[in-house]
Amino acid sequence: MTKVLVTGGSGRLGGIVTPRLRAAGHEVTDFDAVPHPAVDDPAPFILGDLTSLEDCMRAVNYSGAEVIVHLGALPGPREMINRPGWRIQQVVPEDSTMRTNTMGTYYLLEAAARLGGVRQVIFASTFYALGLGNRISDHPFQVDYLPIDEEHPLRPEDSYGLSKMFGEELLKGYNRAYGITAVAFRLMGVHYPHNDNSAQYDVTVPSQPHHRGGPIKTTYQYVDARDVANACALAIDAANLDGFEAFHLSTDTVYSEGTKDLVARVWPDLAPLAAGINGTDGIITDAKARRKLGYKPEHSWRNA
Repeated sequence: MTKVLVTGGSGRLGGIVTPRLRAAGHEVTDFDAVPHPAVDDPAPFILGDLTSLEDCMRAVNYSGAEVIVHLGALPGPREMINRPGWRIQQVVPEDSTMRTNTMGTYYLLEAAARLGGVRQVIFASTFYALGLGNRISDHPFQVDYLPIDEEHPLRPEDSYGLSKMFGEELLKGYNRAYGITAVAFRLMGVHYPHNDNSAQYDVTVPSQPHHRGGPIKTTYQYVDARDVANACALAIDAANLDGFEAFHLSTDTVYSEGTKDLVARVWPDLAPLAAGINGTDGIITDAKARRKLGYKPEHSWRNA
């Protein structure tokens, strides 16, 4: 049994990760700004703010955390407006995403370093950190090679992607300084089992002539929240992690067309790079997570 502190444990993703870790036998504590409204048997709860070092110190100390699963974050300001089911449904200051995500990660890591006892931090990063998702310039993401693995250069433009990239750099720094093992899961768009995602599957991807050079918003991949929870459990138990590791997490693509054909049609400039992609595999690969963690996504729409 491992003592695990989950930040953002009351959120949508936290509401799936927390019970999965408890089912694996871990002692889980939820650290969030509000308690989870829909859990009958919630984990012990600590009310607090990630942007307060005092609150982070209190959460790490009270939980006795050996592992921190850091899910707490704010999306980009434009994405927080009138989203059903989101706790923040109003316009917020433009710096909120950067301040909460970057300083919140810093305070959490600083609390772990000061108090000791934390051996691992698992961080919910995102494909936005690569530079996809919100291309403010409206210029296609520069693809150096396919499939895109964890060594591909990061080129984010928006506050959310930048904040997650900075979070990964903080993890690297605290690993160097204090030896805290750090895992960054770069999540594709997260889908949730309690939402009706059916309209998002088996789609026909339209050709986009102005995106010939590469993707701008999406690679048409997703990760199921339950697969994220399983990956967190695998990372806690992994014996082959001792530094900083980034992992792409994907469950599947949302189309039935072969990826090489899709790339040739939608992003023709990338077609020469796609020769090594098989079937409907995505242009962002999760091969490293499969190889190093034993990650095996279980919740594809193709199996429904």
